[in-house]
Amino acid sequence: MSNLKMASARRQLGTALALYLQDLDPVSVHYLAGGGCELIEYYAKKAGAQPFTSHAIKTFPEMKIQEIRKLQRQFWNAFKHATQQHSGEERHDDDLLMQFSDEQNDHALFIGWYDYAGATNAMPIEAQVHQAWYLALHPDKLASQFPSDLYERVFPKLNQRSRPEQKRMLNEVIAHSRTDNAVMSDPATETLALISNWPPI
Repeated sequence: MSNLKMASARRQLGTALALYLQDLDPVSVHYLAGGGCELIEYYAKKAGAQPFTSHAIKTFPEMKIQEIRKLQRQFWNAFKHATQQHSGEERHDDDLLMQFSDEQNDHALFIGWYDYAGATNAMPIEAQVHQAWYLALHPDKLASQFPSDLYERVFPKLNQRSRPEQKRMLNEVIAHSRTDNAVMSDPATETLALISNWPPI
């Protein structure tokens, strides 16, 4: 397993999440998260974990992996490619990109950090809280064996609130969680800063 590739995925996901928490440049957030997602899915599989796409296929068995990839990466590909892959003709993505918003980053970050946890068995506290926040915001994504009220207690009525209020609650719970010594000292809590040096020290 390439430690530098893993470190690259971690830095892309970490920088994306740091920008996202500050409500900065959602396009850069998405681009970085997309790159991190592509890398870390491979390493999650290599570590013996089931990446998010495997769960998606089990949940929607009628869908092919190509369809899932297209949905997952449609905005990412539009941001990074000027031309069609095979024909070399210019892509016309403006209609698609007009539909993009920071809410697309909710999904990209959830998937990337989900797979990161599968590859490493750890996440920074910011990503741990974001996972819970995401499931409170999208209870329909939660597997039936997990009670949604667990996340509702931490983020009450989250999906009824404005977007700025939702993000404010996310940041507040992160700040509170940092003061919990039991959580911060747990081996599942990674202490590396979201934005960190390269090459890894």
